[in-house]
Amino acid sequence: MQTASWSNVTEAPLYQEHLLLGALFGELEAFLAAPLHYGNPQAERESFAEGCALSDLTGMTSILVTGEGAESFIATACACEALAVGSCSFGAVVTGDGSIASVPLVARTGNNEYLVLDPSERGLMLQPWLQFLANIEQNGFKPFASVKVEDATDALVPLLLWGPQARAILADYVPTIDALPEAGHIRNVRLDRIECLVACLPLADEEAYVVFAPPAMARTLWRSFLSFGSVAPVGIHQLGSKARASMPWMKRVLSQDRFEATLEELLEWELARAERTFVGARALES
Repeated sequence: MQTASWSNVTEAPLYQEHLLLGALFGELEAFLAAPLHYGNPQAERESFAEGCALSDLTGMTSILVTGEGAESFIATACACEALAVGSCSFGAVVTGDGSIASVPLVARTGNNEYLVLDPSERGLMLQPWLQFLANIEQNGFKPFASVKVEDATDALVPLLLWGPQARAILADYVPTIDALPEAGHIRNVRLDRIECLVACLPLADEEAYVVFAPPAMARTLWRSFLSFGSVAPVGIHQLGSKARASMPWMKRVLSQDRFEATLEELLEWELARAERTFVGARALES
């Protein structure tokens, strides 16, 4: 298993917090710097249905794409629908042979700025693949010469809040609930005095938010969220189970096997657009 971007999981911002909660870790050289579980699987499962699950996604692949050609680059690299500034969507990243390299959450954070996010191990393939596409040259012409692809994995600490109480929990930190993004949107939000980037995942009938916190304030927010009685820390075992149950394509994403899908499947899962103008679209048809 490849390592997380942190040089050692024990140096990750919330490692000591997890130990205080009785967390059990697997390999310390893991992809996410998060525990397997906290010793009470039933409580972790119930938090998704009755309260709010809180998970540390430190180590999640986060790639920043910027430049004047960022919009056309994302349209080429990812099958997701075109995004307005402040919106986000899951989308398949398809390779030339038609296999699915990754299914990241793509967020447009500016006119010429995107975040590409993947908490699964498939995210490890994202940056080299996007870097390859950005450097493509045809007859001496580089169509994406103005695009910059950067690793932003350690820039912010992503905290996931998922469950029927998630929005109510976050509402306690803002002047009005309208300050929070709706499903499929992302925005800068001041949670009390902490400036964060908050994304509301595009999941039907589910409340799930990713709060991207400054590393220096991650422990403060983590403890603050856990001060709510309805919030329970959840490890990657139960998080993976919930993701598989809520997203029909996630089982294949989390598998170690080659991920193949038809264009019809991707359209049904809303991971691709009808216009076949993205890399790999032709291979999906064959």
